[in-house]
Amino acid sequence: MRLAAALLLGLVLATPIARADEASPAPELTASPETTTSPAATASPAPSPVTVQGSVEKGPLTIGQRFRYTIEVAAPTGIEMQLAQPTERLGDFDIVDFGDAPAVERDGKTVITRWFQLVGYATGNHLVESPPVRYRLPGEELTEAPGDETLVEIASLLAQEPNASDIRDIKPPEEPPVDWRPVYLVVGCLVAFALIGFLVLRFLSRSNRVAAGPPPRPAHEIAHEELARLRARGLAEEGAFKEYYSALTGIIRSYLEHRFRLRAPEMTTEEFLMVTARGAASLQSSHRALLGDFLSESDLVKFARHHPTLADAERAYGAAARFVDETAGATTTSRATDSREGPHASR
Repeated sequence: MRLAAALLLGLVLATPIARADEASPAPELTASPETTTSPAATASPAPSPVTVQGSVEKGPLTIGQRFRYTIEVAAPTGIEMQLAQPTERLGDFDIVDFGDAPAVERDGKTVITRWFQLVGYATGNHLVESPPVRYRLPGEELTEAPGDETLVEIASLLAQEPNASDIRDIKPPEEPPVDWRPVYLVVGCLVAFALIGFLVLRFLSRSNRVAAGPPPRPAHEIAHEELARLRARGLAEEGAFKEYYSALTGIIRSYLEHRFRLRAPEMTTEEFLMVTARGAASLQSSHRALLGDFLSESDLVKFARHHPTLADAERAYGAAARFVDETAGATTTSRATDSREGPHASR
């Protein structure tokens, strides 16, 4: 009885306490930092402005066959990009060659294309992961762009053979090809030496022929022949004084060129007389005076429309012949008597 009374008394005392608890406001719950979920953490990351796309040329690929793998990187203008460049292997494949195509503009983006020539020696399906591509926005750090994986299927050549179990022995080693380059070099040198020897012999034989030929004729002999030929034409008797004096002065100028190495045909009378006065032709003063009078008179006929007489023409002819005789040198054979016969000698 005592125990039951004690229990009843405890229940009565506990009842108001439970009601106070129910009436009291619920405590405020504060989320710990570990359980707090922010909107930024739940939001998906922003898409990359740089896209990478890989592709493989179409067609069945077999073991040991070379094929082209291409990646295209597209990015808006103004973004700095860095493309990694593997040089030996790309995934399960060996790199044989690689290169870049010119950048193009497509849909407002710059597209960079890089190609690889690959070869594989294992059959089956292979995933080729694109080389890393990093980019930098203005004022930000380098960021790696999402890569791309391309499936490459390499077929076995044995599957294409009707008798795939027919394994043949290795072929015996072949003889290395003959290297003909040393032979070509020796033959080329011999041909070159033979050609050089032929040219040297030809040059020497030509020099001997030139040395064995007759010596050049003296300038005064050529001048006397031309004077005789002019006299035989009879231009003065026909009244063609201008043509006659032109031919006469041409003979003397040609004689001076060959005798004294003067470019007399290219000089005017004043230039030529000035050169001879400076001692270029080793002429005596009497010869220079004779030549000056002869050329001055000829210029009057050729350029000043002076009308000479037959006596003037005969005197000019004699002056030309005497000038040749007196300046010919010690080897000359005087022809003064024959030359001074003048224009009338042919009549």
